[in-house]
Amino acid sequence: MLQAMDDMLQELQERLGYSFSDPSLLTRAMTHASASGRRRPSNERLEFLGDAVVGLVVSEHLFRSMPRSPEGDMTRIKSAVVSRRTQARVGRALGLPQYLRVDPGLRQRKRYPASMAANAYEAVVGAILVDRGIEAAREFVLRTLAPEVVRAQAGRHGRDYKSVLQQKTQAGAKGAPQYDTVQHEGPDHQRRFLVKVYIG
Repeated sequence: MLQAMDDMLQELQERLGYSFSDPSLLTRAMTHASASGRRRPSNERLEFLGDAVVGLVVSEHLFRSMPRSPEGDMTRIKSAVVSRRTQARVGRALGLPQYLRVDPGLRQRKRYPASMAANAYEAVVGAILVDRGIEAAREFVLRTLAPEVVRAQAGRHGRDYKSVLQQKTQAGAKGAPQYDTVQHEGPDHQRRFLVKVYIG
């Protein structure tokens, strides 16, 4: 049993491209709250730490790599990159869900909630920070999130056009736009709206 766990940890480290000085940190990062106990702490504290690290690393990267970009553009890109959806996608690409220790009831599900993959990713980042410090954590975050930064910079994460319009009108000293819904159609979960916008 212990040998099988050691083999799984080694396999996961290879997938992550990172070798832990203290493998117990990776074990904790892969322990969901449903499987935790007195002798087996969950990954929630590492997740808390990792969330802060991801935000810092992405913010600093955008600040340094986009010297002419306004704050609004950097905020939009950061929001897309650090979103739960993006981190869940990266966590799944790394195969994190299959290594998670969870309650047997959860294990029976064919697919875990996306939030579990996102939380596991943040917990791994937190574990790397504790293991070897901020530089190791920064390298991992940038390596694993780089494609997502490129996607967001290219606008492929989807743009919030209402926010873009508001930024441009306020920058031109025309005040906030006024909106008037003309009509709407479709079911509640896929409703489409036709809206008039008044500026100035």
